[in-house]
Amino acid sequence: MSTPQTSPFFSRNVSPQNENPLSMQGRFGRLSLIAWSGFLNLITFFATLALSLFLGIFNFSTYSLESNVLQTFLSVAGLGFWVIFILYFYFSLVIMIRRLHDLNKSGWMLLLFLIPLVNFFMAFYVLLASGTAGLNQYGAPRTTPVWEKILAWLMIILFVLSFMASGSFISYMMGAGELETPQEVIQKGTEYF
Repeated sequence: MSTPQTSPFFSRNVSPQNENPLSMQGRFGRLSLIAWSGFLNLITFFATLALSLFLGIFNFSTYSLESNVLQTFLSVAGLGFWVIFILYFYFSLVIMIRRLHDLNKSGWMLLLFLIPLVNFFMAFYVLLASGTAGLNQYGAPRTTPVWEKILAWLMIILFVLSFMASGSFISYMMGAGELETPQEVIQKGTEYF
């Protein structure tokens, strides 16, 4: 007895595809978004720091910037910074488009990030909304690898700790009299009236 053969025209190809995370095709879940954004920010930070040290713009011994930083960015040496910026911008777009695909939205929704106040709500939507369960028009959901989950949770913990540390630092500076409290700023601002 032979099994009936189905035509490849009508059957769906279920073979696993090699997924390229740096391609605009496919989907990213919330943890993948956080992990890849954090990874991209770290790589960009270290590349910019290394280029700044190489060009002599930043000095570790004095923790200061060179006085003519603007001239460096506009010169041939600044081309490296422009390359880093363009790569950062491109890969940020790739990450956000893949996250929008997970929400079954078009990548063109990124244009909403250009509208003030809407971009704030859009960022929360992209970060907090759960992706489409199962297949959507952009493909099957992507399983988040373990390293992405670990990196994403490290980024979340680092964000919370840095937020708490900056709040503590500002509170300390206000208590020490180095920063004016909001009440003092308002009081000094209204003295002229």
